[in-house]
Amino acid sequence: MKKLLSGIMMLATTLAAMTSLTSCEDEDDYIAQKLREGDWQGYIDTYYSSRWDLRGNTYATVMRFTSKGSYYTSGRGEEVDYDTRSPYNDYAYCTFKWFIVDGDITLIYDDDKWTPLYIVEYGLTESRFSGYIRDISNRRIRFDLENTTYNDWERYGHIGGYGDFEHQNWYRSRTNMADTSEAVPFLDRTDIARQQSGEQDAVSVASGEFAKAMMVSEK
Repeated sequence: MKKLLSGIMMLATTLAAMTSLTSCEDEDDYIAQKLREGDWQGYIDTYYSSRWDLRGNTYATVMRFTSKGSYYTSGRGEEVDYDTRSPYNDYAYCTFKWFIVDGDITLIYDDDKWTPLYIVEYGLTESRFSGYIRDISNRRIRFDLENTTYNDWERYGHIGGYGDFEHQNWYRSRTNMADTSEAVPFLDRTDIARQQSGEQDAVSVASGEFAKAMMVSEK
């Protein structure tokens, strides 16, 4: 009788584990599907000051998640952070890898000075993605993003993929400024990012105040 009860308990434990595993896998599939449904645009609290040392509330972020197929719970993504007052002059664009395990989302940026990020406390619906991000210093950063269709990716390096590598240089001065003596270099670290990440489609670029902040942080 003891042997029978032991067998029943082992079977029950195995079934419970399988149910839990299936539940987690279903949850991860659902999360991945939602992340891929559109672009996510909004504000990430203290992110711009912590990462770029930029002050004020005029900054915003857009993120896009893609994967090889509809049943993948990992893939590639792209992000642009910008000043809403001058979004095409003052911005940073970077690609990243993402994956989901038991509902937790991990982002690994190709620019590894800000990587990885862990999204473990959040809510995700068809229209809103909000909660808290934890960085490698375990800082708890609030974010609030809305689902949208973002039409300006091509301005930042997204050209049919994650970038056009053949025509990118290390530095490029902005020629559309009235006073060229105050021009801030366009900083392109595509080659470095690609080497660090091992990905052929890695891109990391910054312009204006974001480029200036990046160069200061590297000194």
